[in-house]
Amino acid sequence: MNRSTLRMAAVSAMAAVTLGAGAGLAQASETGHTNKSSVRTAQATLTAPEARALLANSAIVAELPAKDAKSLRAVANGTATEVQARAGIGSAAKALFNLLKKHGGKVYDDALKAAKGGWGKFRSYMDGLAWYHPVRIAWIAAGAEAQYQLYTYIRSLF
Repeated sequence: MNRSTLRMAAVSAMAAVTLGAGAGLAQASETGHTNKSSVRTAQATLTAPEARALLANSAIVAELPAKDAKSLRAVANGTATEVQARAGIGSAAKALFNLLKKHGGKVYDDALKAAKGGWGKFRSYMDGLAWYHPVRIAWIAAGAEAQYQLYTYIRSLF
């Protein structure tokens, strides 16, 4: 292994820790222990680790209005009402869309083309962005629910 390989591995590890990439795995392992009836009645909401990861990203925070930032902080602190918890997903998707538009040009146009191709194509495109791209970092931090909300919002634009 050469120096650049080690450096890239260290940066990737730090990004994963910073963005809370392990939180999704921990939640996935916990879902096997839940009751099926509670899984069926669960609302699609943003989790506290996802909200903290979004708030740790300065590019996302810059795209959030004060009301949305307040909702995300409440979710991150665990003091959110049901309405704030559900609004957290919309806030995250809205901030992701604004960030995507801000980077504009080829990234935005290609994201729209990928969304026309379906969820799998859109997700592959977003996951295929460079690991250091601000949109990809925010995409990973947002979590699955906010990612899908972004996709459905972009699809509604057509």
